Amino acid sequence: MKDTKFKNVKFNNRKRLIEVTYTSGKKYTIHYSSLGIKKNILEALIDDETKGHSIIFKFNDGKHDYMPYDQPLAIMKDPEYLLSTHIEYITAMIKKTLKDKKISKKYLAEQLNTSENQIHRLLNPTILNKNLEQLYKIISLLGYEFKISIDQAA
Repeated sequence: MKDTKFKNVKFNNRKRLIEVTYTSGKKYTIHYSSLGIKKNILEALIDDETKGHSIIFKFNDGKHDYMPYDQPLAIMKDPEYLLSTHIEYITAMIKKTLKDKKISKKYLAEQLNTSENQIHRLLNPTILNKNLEQLYKIISLLGYEFKISIDQAA
């Protein structure tokens, strides 16, 4: 996923808004309440220790808090972030089932009439370009089925 580093952060205590910009250029404005912030922010800085993967908020009372890179993406229901999260979940479930049932990737490759390298790519959560047909076949081979639902956004 390309939106893992912050480029800029601004805040407005009067409007109670935080604006974050990622190095990819994606920009989101979030209300303090979405982050559970109830007091005014004194300073907002991109955290050097995490190499830009989080933001530090310093408050008037001397306390501070952190916001990881993915929190604004989750709050704003960013489609790329949600896709990568869903793929991570699906691949983790497949890997766990393979381990629990002691099924080899070689066996999967034979059943799908493909290479072991393709199975490794399918189960790599960082590669978002997946062959859904093959994922469905793997799920079926493991004795499971996909259930997809689409719900009205809140």
